[in-house]
Amino acid sequence: MTAQRRSESIQRVPVSLTAVNADTLRLQQINDLSQITRAAPSLQIGQDSTFAVRGIGTLAFASTIDSSVAVSVDDVNLGRPALNAPQFLDLERVEVLNGPQGLLFGKNASAGLLNVVTVKPKLNTRENITDVEFDSRDKPGASGSAPGIIARQTLNLPLGSKAALRLNALYSYVEPPVTYVGTAPAGTRNDFNRKSLQLKGKLLFAPSDDLSINLIGDYNKLTGAGGIFTTTYLRTAPDSVNLPALAADGITPGRDNFQFGGDGGYWRDLKVGGAQATVRYQLANGMEISNLAAWRFYDLNQQLDIDALSANGANTNRTIADYNQFSNEFRIALPAGNRLSGQVGLYAFRSTLHQDSLLGGNNYLPSFVAAGFPFCVGAVAVAGARPPACSVSNLFFLGSDRAYTLNTTSLAGFGQMTYALTDQLKLIAGGRVTHDKIDINSLQGRFNYFVPLGGPSTQVAQTYKNTDFSWKLGAQYQATPTLMLYGFYGRGYKGPGFNDQAVTPGGSLVILPERSHTGEIGIKSSFLDRHLTLNVSAFTTSFDNLQVQSFDTNLQTFVISNAAKARTKGIEVAMTALPFTGLTINGGFSLLSSKFVSFPGVQCYPTQTTRGCSATVNRFDASGDTLPVAPKFTSTIAANYEFATGGTVVPFIRGDWYHRSSIHYGLSGAPLQVFSPVDIFGASLGAQIGKAVRVSVFCKNCTNEHVPTSIGTDAGDASARPPRLTYNQSFNLDSVRTIGATFGLRF
Repeated sequence: MTAQRRSESIQRVPVSLTAVNADTLRLQQINDLSQITRAAPSLQIGQDSTFAVRGIGTLAFASTIDSSVAVSVDDVNLGRPALNAPQFLDLERVEVLNGPQGLLFGKNASAGLLNVVTVKPKLNTRENITDVEFDSRDKPGASGSAPGIIARQTLNLPLGSKAALRLNALYSYVEPPVTYVGTAPAGTRNDFNRKSLQLKGKLLFAPSDDLSINLIGDYNKLTGAGGIFTTTYLRTAPDSVNLPALAADGITPGRDNFQFGGDGGYWRDLKVGGAQATVRYQLANGMEISNLAAWRFYDLNQQLDIDALSANGANTNRTIADYNQFSNEFRIALPAGNRLSGQVGLYAFRSTLHQDSLLGGNNYLPSFVAAGFPFCVGAVAVAGARPPACSVSNLFFLGSDRAYTLNTTSLAGFGQMTYALTDQLKLIAGGRVTHDKIDINSLQGRFNYFVPLGGPSTQVAQTYKNTDFSWKLGAQYQATPTLMLYGFYGRGYKGPGFNDQAVTPGGSLVILPERSHTGEIGIKSSFLDRHLTLNVSAFTTSFDNLQVQSFDTNLQTFVISNAAKARTKGIEVAMTALPFTGLTINGGFSLLSSKFVSFPGVQCYPTQTTRGCSATVNRFDASGDTLPVAPKFTSTIAANYEFATGGTVVPFIRGDWYHRSSIHYGLSGAPLQVFSPVDIFGASLGAQIGKAVRVSVFCKNCTNEHVPTSIGTDAGDASARPPRLTYNQSFNLDSVRTIGATFGLRF
C-alpha cells in the first residue's frame, strides 16, 4: 500500500481504508471510479460524478470549488472532477482512504481520498496483455438491449537492462440504458452512445539501483452524454408546466421511466490528458529524495436539453471549458526502518480554468408567440420602438449566461514523522502549512432575456488569499506480529473557492475554506495463520464552513455558500477470509451517522408546508437532518472459488452482494428524494486456461434493480408561479442489469 506515500503492508498502515486490487476490479467488471462504490462501503457517488466518503462530499457541481474527496492518480492530485473521467487502464489497485488525507496527498481531501495506482514498467520483461469485455444492458421500456465493448491492450517492452517502456490503449463503445424518444429537428446533434479512446505511455529508466526516472504521458478522448447527464421524469405535479410536452413525447413519469425527449441537442466532448516525470534517488544512508512534476488538462464542449422534452422549455445548457494545472512536489523520505522515519516536502500547484456557460429556453411558448411583443425572442430590435414592435431582441424567453477565468495557486510545506519509542510503540506527528490564492474575473448577463435567471448583469474581479495549518497527532501499537492498534486526531482542510455567479451587484463571490477535525481509533488483526484478517475502526469528524450548493427559487438558479456545520461518526469493518484452499471471501460494512449540526437557510422544496415553510416563507433550518448520499448502513461481500482440477484449466465462480440502506438525494427533504434500501448482486463464472488465457461470463446488478444516481426537483416547475413539485431522476450504466463475457490473453 502507499496510503502513507511509502510502500507498506495494509495491516501496518494506521488509517482506515479499502484497497481494491486489479484482480477484484477485473472480476467485478469495475471499469471506472464511479463503480468503485460496489467494493468500498464507505464511498458513495453523488451528482456529476462527485464522491462522498463517510457521508461527506462536495454538495455542489460548480467548477469554481474543489472536491472534499480528492482523487490522486500516480501521486498526482487532480484539481477538477472532469479529470476523473477516463476508464481504468492497466491498474494495480485503487485505495479508498477514509477521513482527511490532505496532509500527504497534494491539496484538499478534507473528507477522503481515492488513490489510483497504475502498473509501472517492468525491467527485463516482455509482456502482452489483452482484455476484451462484451456486455449488454437492459433498456427498460424499450425493445432490445444496449450493447457495449471495452478493449484494453498493454505492451511491456524492455529497452536494454536498465529501461522499459509500457504502452497502454483502450477503446470502448457503450450504449446507455436510457432511451431517447425526442423529435429533434434535422441537423440537431444528439450523441448519447459513449465512446472512449485512451492512450498512455510509461517509460522507466533505472541507470543504477539508487536512481530511477519514471515518465508518463496520456491522452484520452471521450464522447457521448448518455448515462451521464440524461434526465428522466419521476413524478410530475398535477398542474406541471411539463405535462403537454410529456404527453407529446409519450412519456409516463415513474420510478422505472428510462425515457426522455428533447429537441435542443445533447452531446459531451471531453479531452483529458497530461504528462508527468518522477525522479527518485536513494542516498547511501537509505534516505530517498524525489521530485514529481506534472501537467494535466481537459477541454470540454457540452450541450444538454435540460427540460428533457421535445418542446422548448429550456433547450440550451451549453458549457465550453478548458483547464490546465501544473504541480510540483519535492519530497525527502527517511528510511522506514529507522527509529525516526517519515517524510518532509514542498508542494506547488497552479491551475487556470476558462469556462463559458449559457442556459436558456422559451418556457414552452410557441416560436411565433415568443418572437412577438412583449417577449421579443430573436426579434429585430428597433430603438425607441413602441408596442407591438420590439425595442429589444432577447436571446431566450428565460436564461442566464456567464464567462469566467479562475486561477488557483496553492503552495505548501508538509511533513509527517513516526518515532519508535519501543519496538512496538510508535508516535506519529505531522503538519502542513498551505497558502492558497485564488482569483476570478467573471462576466455575466451579456445577453438579453425576457426573464433573466440568476443574478444581475455585471462584471466581477475578485481575489482571495488564505493560509492554513492542518495537522495530525497519533500513535500505533504493534501488540503482536498480527495485531496492531492505532489512534489519531487531526485537522483537515479544503481550500477556498468562488460562487460561479454574482447574486447581487458588487457582492462577494468568495466561498470560505472548509475545515474538518477527525478522531479515529482502530484495530488491524490477523488470525488463524493469517487466514482471517479483520480490521475495525471507529471515527468522529466535525466540519465547519461546509461548502454546499442549493437551488434558490427567488433567483431561479443554483447558489453556493458556506452554509453548514456537520458531524459524521461511525464504525467501519473490513474482513478477508481464506477458509480453505481455493476460496477467498472479502467483505466489509460501514455504520454511519452523518448529520447537519447547523444549517440555517435551506431552501424549502416547492409546495412545502412543514418546518415553517409556507407561501411566504421559503427557507428553514436543517439542523439535525441527515446529509445527502449518507446511508446509515452499507455493506459489501464477495466470494471467489477456484476449483482445484490438477490440470491446466482452473474453473472459478464468483458472487458479490452490495447492500445500502435508504439514502437522501437532496438537501430539502422532499419526500421522493429519499430512495429506499437497495441490494445489488453480481456473479461471474469462468476459467483460467494455463497461464495465458482467461474467459468468463458475468452479470452485474443481476436482479435488475433500477437505482438512480440522483433525484432532484424540477427547476422549471420550482420556478413557476405558484411553484409546483415535480421530480427528475438520473441513471448511469450500473442502474440496470448488465450481462456479458470477458476474454483475457497474457503472454
